[in-house]
Amino acid sequence: MNYLIRVFAPIILVWASTPFAGAQQPDDELTNDITFSRGYVFDQVSAHVEEHFFDPGFNLNQWKARYAEFRRRAIAAPTRDAFAAIVNELLATLDASHTHYFSRLNPKRYQLLGVFHQLYDEDDKSLFVYAGIGIDSRIVDGKRVVSAVFDGFPAAESGLQYGDEIVSVEGAPFHPILSFAGKTDTSVSVVVRRAGQEVTLEVPVQELDGRTMFEVALEDSIKVIERNGAQIGYLHAWSYAGSKYQEQIRAALLWGGLSKCDALIMDLRDGWGGADLNYLNLFRPAIASVESATRDGEPQNYTGVWGKPVVLLTNDGSTSGKELFTFGFRKLGLGTVVGETTAGAVLGGRPFLLHNGDLLYLAVTDVSVDGQRLEGTGVEPDITVPRPFDGTEGADPQLEAAIEVLTGQQ
Repeated sequence: MNYLIRVFAPIILVWASTPFAGAQQPDDELTNDITFSRGYVFDQVSAHVEEHFFDPGFNLNQWKARYAEFRRRAIAAPTRDAFAAIVNELLATLDASHTHYFSRLNPKRYQLLGVFHQLYDEDDKSLFVYAGIGIDSRIVDGKRVVSAVFDGFPAAESGLQYGDEIVSVEGAPFHPILSFAGKTDTSVSVVVRRAGQEVTLEVPVQELDGRTMFEVALEDSIKVIERNGAQIGYLHAWSYAGSKYQEQIRAALLWGGLSKCDALIMDLRDGWGGADLNYLNLFRPAIASVESATRDGEPQNYTGVWGKPVVLLTNDGSTSGKELFTFGFRKLGLGTVVGETTAGAVLGGRPFLLHNGDLLYLAVTDVSVDGQRLEGTGVEPDITVPRPFDGTEGADPQLEAAIEVLTGQQ
């Protein structure tokens, strides 16, 4: 449920000057599941849906009937995670992306608040910072598997791989927050199952800041792949939610470590969305070529654009603004899209910080591009390549297919 769209920045700026309902400081600890009023928080969620949900066909009477049924269950929930699951079961009946309840026991709560950090108190670390190792995970066939390993963080450096089944952390069942809470600057034993064998890895725990972690991940993803005499640049835009990421990419491509490469693979899989269509200008044909030289230096040529072959990697975790970017990339014929159809999660979302410190992300705006509604549909790749969770042992067939495209092998 990692959704984001940034084409509504002017609206967000208006909202920034408007107090958010229920945005007071949370007063309960992560592991204390009884100190907040479940009924009060549940009512906050419902009130925001009733007032702000985007759909003009929203059936208020039907919603209120469901609300009453789910409220009884939510109040009786034994844990904070169980409460969140019931709220999300209710929200799922709206059948809309950018609509999810992120509790303080979900890393995405901190990441999403980091995306919208300008709306909140920057001095309150509890909004943005959590202890972790730098992974995302999901339940697949009843097993908790690693679905993303963020570049530049302990999990990547310690050898965790995409598709690893997480068996335990410090001998206890894995939890994305509680397994690492209070363990910053120590290491934990993470047992994973890989190719049918259990592997134990010692992984340092560190503070992860939702405001900056995806800048680090983007920078550390940059590499040059040597294949068949060609130098192929690679970078992973784990988040595209803001111009700072585009400036990182421009710097790497136009004068940084990838500027001398023959081709580029731009990875838009997973993470957060947020790309602006203007970012496609980096890959358009050059308007002019500017040459410059000092008396003693080599002549320099600058066009302001990449100007060489490029492949986009997408999957079902490529959401929101990344989908608009991919749509425009294909429309303009800027290169080849490899991987899987994007998520079809293209609505405009707004965050609501709740009384207990949890976060409601709610679809408040419908979106279409060229008259086409991508919500529920997504953007298909030019070349479809699946990437299963099992049987790959860390291999990346989508990346390999992209390399083959750029080296003329496919």
